[in-house]
Amino acid sequence: MLPAMLISLALTTTAVPPGEYVENHAGVGKFAQPTIRRFERREEDRDRRAAWDSYTKELDLLWTAYRTAGSTPAAWRKYLTDANEAKRRYVWADPYLVPIVEE
Repeated sequence: MLPAMLISLALTTTAVPPGEYVENHAGVGKFAQPTIRRFERREEDRDRRAAWDSYTKELDLLWTAYRTAGSTPAAWRKYLTDANEAKRRYVWADPYLVPIVEE
């Protein structure tokens, strides 16, 4: 099944010269061209998901430490400081969240 699909995909992508339109088989008043989906950032998205999971896990650990410290105002201030540092590390490690600064 998979080889037949790949052969079909190869034939449909090479049957029309580059830059030319294929025959329009869409409904009346509509225009459609075939689209081949490409997943070029799959590894990057996996890395971003792993970073998010580790960030939320770190927040859970910080919250647990706050609760075991007795939920005091000092423990709350420490939780906020540590959570902000964790967020800063997470944001600066993500290429889509880091701000672009001019040098």
